[in-house]
Amino acid sequence: MPSSSAPAGRDAGAPDVRLRLLDDPTLLVAGTVRSLERRAAGLLALVVLEPAVTRARAAALLWPDSHDPRRALRQQLSRFRKVYGVELLVGEEALRLAPGVASDLTAEPAAGQPAGALLAELRFDDCEAFDAWLAQQRAQRRQLTAIDIGQQLADAEARGDLDAAVRLAEQLVQADGDSERHARTLMRLHYLRGDVGQAQSVYERLTDRLQRAHRPRPRPSRGPCTRRPRRSSWTPCCAHPGWWAGVAR
Repeated sequence: MPSSSAPAGRDAGAPDVRLRLLDDPTLLVAGTVRSLERRAAGLLALVVLEPAVTRARAAALLWPDSHDPRRALRQQLSRFRKVYGVELLVGEEALRLAPGVASDLTAEPAAGQPAGALLAELRFDDCEAFDAWLAQQRAQRRQLTAIDIGQQLADAEARGDLDAAVRLAEQLVQADGDSERHARTLMRLHYLRGDVGQAQSVYERLTDRLQRAHRPRPRPSRGPCTRRPRRSSWTPCCAHPGWWAGVAR
């Protein structure tokens, strides 16, 4: 008699499968971690984030240069079975995860742990439409993560837990190093803890990053925020008079 705990439509003896699509894509099956090839990881992410995506759409996005994209997709599904010994995706016209297959993209992140990057740093320059879709998904995830961390940070600060608030602000800065708003939040929290040195260090790292991203680095003798630009009038907000003084407010 099959076990009552086996997912509907799944062989009771089949192993549970865990997909890791945040950071480096991997597959955990029968206690063994297996790596995922770039296009295979892209296909799995598409199915998880677009439930019931059609085979036609998946094939067109991931095999745009193939003379027969649908055939290329069928071959990929067959490779899943041959390489991993389990069905990962099912469905005739619309694809979905097979019963018993779970993904970290749909799991609640552990409290206090930063969310990983979708498919790490994988690039899909040879699949232009999919690359654009992936960029949009990554941007949406970063935005939602920032909102969630921002709420946790506000709660921590409201209860007077500045250490926790600093850790959360550091996560925001790590996720978006070009954000002056996140850097200013972290500087303010360091200032409130009485650690002006750390606040100044955050300021200097941000200024240096923005200078390198937008124009040549100033000569050391003049400092990162005092030299007038030669070819551009762009100046980071943190370099304007009064910006640093406003951190404490």
